[in-house]
Amino acid sequence: MVTSVFLAIYYYRFKQERKVKEQKIIAGTASAKFDALKNQLDPHFLFNSLNVLTSLIEENPDAATKFTTSLSKVYRYILEQKNKDLVSVEEELEFARLYMTLIKMRFEDSIVFMLPDKLINPEAKVVPLSLQLLLENAVKHNIVTPSKKHTFQSQKKTETLL
Repeated sequence: MVTSVFLAIYYYRFKQERKVKEQKIIAGTASAKFDALKNQLDPHFLFNSLNVLTSLIEENPDAATKFTTSLSKVYRYILEQKNKDLVSVEEELEFARLYMTLIKMRFEDSIVFMLPDKLINPEAKVVPLSLQLLLENAVKHNIVTPSKKHTFQSQKKTETLL
């Protein structure tokens, strides 16, 4: 009887350890996929930005200077946050504002971007560069023209979560 109890406990522990190992493997795979996505995002963003900068240099040198400054700040943020798992919502929203200035310059008056003035929980954590991915996909997968503007605006539900 005692041996059966010990075997049951041993079997239970063995199963629990196996589940933990499986969960670690799943988490590692998800992390690797996310890192690959972040690395894939960088070149795509850079090439689009360089094309915009090339056209701005000829058309509007002052705007090109502002664009270059904003682009360097965006890349500084990307490099600083690349190895972090989480950042504060406040940091990510500030980055989103900076990123959207580049997008606005690219699409001129076709983009309207509004964020809440005050966050309920500015220290809440999010995955770094997650907002950039969402904003970029919103622009990429929608038709954006001066006559058909695209508006990015926070809603009450979003504000309460942030």
